Amino acid sequence: MSPFRLRNARPPLMSLIKLTFAYCLLTAAVAVFAIAVGAEQSAKPGMELCKHQYALCTSALCIPQPDDPTKAICFCAVEDGASMPSVPCNTIQPGTDANGIRTVYSAFSLEEFKKGKKVLRCPNGTPWTWCLNKRCTVDPSDPKKAICVCDVLRTEEWITLGGNCDTATCKTGYWSGATVKDFNEASSFMQKALSLDHSPVKWCQAPKP
Repeated sequence: MSPFRLRNARPPLMSLIKLTFAYCLLTAAVAVFAIAVGAEQSAKPGMELCKHQYALCTSALCIPQPDDPTKAICFCAVEDGASMPSVPCNTIQPGTDANGIRTVYSAFSLEEFKKGKKVLRCPNGTPWTWCLNKRCTVDPSDPKKAICVCDVLRTEEWITLGGNCDTATCKTGYWSGATVKDFNEASSFMQKALSLDHSPVKWCQAPKP
C-alpha cells in the first residue's frame, strides 16, 4: 500500500474513534441521570399498605383547638384492617401505655364507602383539616372512637366524606379532608392494593345552577 493511501485512511479512522468516544460519554451521562432520578423518586414519601388498627378520619368533624388556630381536634373512628399512610407501617404501630391509654394513627381507607358515604367537593379558601399519619388517642369509654389533633388548612379545592353532601358545611364543618389530587391517588392505590375490580368511590352530585 502506498504512503499516500495510508495517510488518506487515517482521518476516517480517527473520526470513528472520536464518534465512539462521544457515544460512550453520552451513554454514561444518561445512565448517571437515570440513577439520580431514581434515587430522588425513591427518597420521596410513598404510600404503603398496612394491616393493623388505625384511626379513620375521612368523614371526621373537627373543632379548632382553643389555644392554637392552626390545629383542630377531630373525632375519628377506630378500624382494623387494611389502610394507607404515607410513612412506613412500622412507625405508626398502635400501642397501649402503662396507664391503659391506647394510641393509634390516622390512615386512609375505603371503609366508609361501604356505609354509603359520598365524596363532597369544597372550594379553595374554606377551612379543612389534614389528619393523615397523625397520632390519636382512643376514647377510654368507647374503643371504636378516637380523638386526633390535625392541621387546619385553607388551601386548594378539597374533598371530605363528611357533610352529607351539603356544600354549606364546607364553610363551618372543619371536616377532615384532602386535596382532590391526593384523594384520587390514595383511592387508586387502595383499589390496586386490595385487587378491587371496581372503585367503590361515589361522589356527591354537583348542585344545579
